[in-house]
Amino acid sequence: MTSLKIAAVSLNTTPLDFSGNLKSILESLKQEETKDCDFVLFPELCISGYGCEDAFYKESVWRRSWNALEEILPYTKDKTVLVGLPVFQSSFLYNCMVVLDREKIVCIIPKTNLANTGIHYEKRWFHSKESLVAESYIPPQKYFNAGSPVPFGHFLLEKKGVLTGVEICEDSWTSNRPSQVYAEQGLDILFSPGASHFALGKNKIRYRIFQETSRQHRSLTVFTNLCGNESGRAIFEGGSFFCENGNLVEEGPRLFFSDYQITTYTTSLSELRSARAKEFRSSSPKEKLQIPVLRLESERSSSFILDMRTKSEKTNQNQSSANSLFDDFTRAVSLGLYDYLRKSKTKGFTLSLSGGADSAACALLVTSMKEIAKKELGDSIFNRLGVEESKLLVTLYQKTENNSELTETIAKVLTEELGNPHHQISIDSSVEEAVGLIQSQIGRKLTWETDDLALQNIQARVRSPLIWLLANLNGHLLLSTGNRSEASVGYTTMDGDSSGSLCPISGVSKEFILRWIDDIQSGNNPYISFKESLKLLRQTKPTAELRPLETKQEDEKDLMPYPILQEMERLSVFVGLEEEECFFRMKQSHPELDADLLKKQIERFTKLFRTSQWKRERLPPSFHLDEYGLDPKTSYRYPILSGDF
Repeated sequence: MTSLKIAAVSLNTTPLDFSGNLKSILESLKQEETKDCDFVLFPELCISGYGCEDAFYKESVWRRSWNALEEILPYTKDKTVLVGLPVFQSSFLYNCMVVLDREKIVCIIPKTNLANTGIHYEKRWFHSKESLVAESYIPPQKYFNAGSPVPFGHFLLEKKGVLTGVEICEDSWTSNRPSQVYAEQGLDILFSPGASHFALGKNKIRYRIFQETSRQHRSLTVFTNLCGNESGRAIFEGGSFFCENGNLVEEGPRLFFSDYQITTYTTSLSELRSARAKEFRSSSPKEKLQIPVLRLESERSSSFILDMRTKSEKTNQNQSSANSLFDDFTRAVSLGLYDYLRKSKTKGFTLSLSGGADSAACALLVTSMKEIAKKELGDSIFNRLGVEESKLLVTLYQKTENNSELTETIAKVLTEELGNPHHQISIDSSVEEAVGLIQSQIGRKLTWETDDLALQNIQARVRSPLIWLLANLNGHLLLSTGNRSEASVGYTTMDGDSSGSLCPISGVSKEFILRWIDDIQSGNNPYISFKESLKLLRQTKPTAELRPLETKQEDEKDLMPYPILQEMERLSVFVGLEEEECFFRMKQSHPELDADLLKKQIERFTKLFRTSQWKRERLPPSFHLDEYGLDPKTSYRYPILSGDF
């Protein structure tokens, strides 16, 4: 009986941090879990970091990535290690996995299908080696191992009579998969190293892909992934797993806060090969591409210790009871905030707290980040980071005559419940001074009847330098509080409430934020308990509180109902429908809506979306959290100047 023990290592990397990334790789190879493994799989581009962007063009990035292999080689005496890095070959740059065995470089396997939609932009930097035909790679003289040719291309690796192959991330998500060819040559184990970003619900799709691959090919599929907020916007979720014969048989933690996590699985393959023999039939005679087989001669014993847990027990022990979208959202944003804190070496976060849902959500997420980090990394984690835990979050309520006593109370009660330092000031005199200076120059008085928008915006803009001053004094990052719904229609004041170093919630809609808060109040969130302040908050209508109180300003009156806005946004941006088709879709799903009113709301959304692109270009960095986003750098590119639809 042939048996193999395999480790899938998930890493939290940082672009261009060669020493830090290498340290995590080497530390994981020193652990007991990997010492007796036959194969150790690391994620895509784990040496350089996935998010190097145009720094990938620098020769120093390729050189330092390649030189890192020299330090990994001593750990491959009795195991095969697969690591990801960029490789420059024949005037082209490739996204590759390098196979190391017995202190030698066995081969280099390039990515075939490059991710180039949504937040991914790989075709800007990398060449796609569409042909599976192998060639040789000769490292330049300035690299170690100079002059020794290394096989470059697509291979099957044979070890202990077992055939393994590699697909790099997107290669496993397309119809043109290398594994289709591998399977016809007897593939036993498919390795899929990834840099697969987090999106709400995406992990379920990922499971289905690899479960079906393992069922179709009667093989073992091994997936591993980056984890954490690597380069500022994308959050990777970890979650290494093994699928065998259509079943998820082992799974590692997702959205963890540590530097790495190791997940292992031992397999005999006998059952898989038996199933393959029963079901695989030869096709009609034709010339087929033959993938070269590289034999890995290992001197280590084939003995192993069987894990006596059943497959069902392995699956169930890693199933979190909180697999909901809300739980994933909480953990993902918390992890993103934690990585921002430690990678930017800042002292915490400052937040302008308005008494509304968005700023409350940001405060709650910083608090959940603190609790999860302490639980996973120890109570002293913030001391080790040089952060004073009691000042991790500092908030400021900036009151004007247009703010209600209720929002003031909500902000005060929330900070008491969270236990963070909170300040409150009145900015009426600053607003009056700014308005007076302009009135003295234009020779007239500004009124709500003639200057409504300008008078609203000046309040938000006066708040900005004050909250920035407080953030600077604290040595903090300033959090901006806009959501995706506001970004889509430009419902934000530039250089006012849009100001910030980071906007943690602009990857989700206002509707989602409100449902998430309701989920907390229902007692379903394992990290945040019921808050009396949120009960008060949900009794109010969302409002900017920038007009006089007697006008009873509400966001949905200024815009449209948030559920309608969200549906219109999704149909227009994500699905890609034009106005007329959006109307027919929404009229079918909402027959109760007046047709003329719906048309006006769709026309209003279209106009606001088109004219607000310049605002989206200037919003703070944000996290990608949903199936689509509006960040023009990573999600949705749209012209600043455009005509009507």
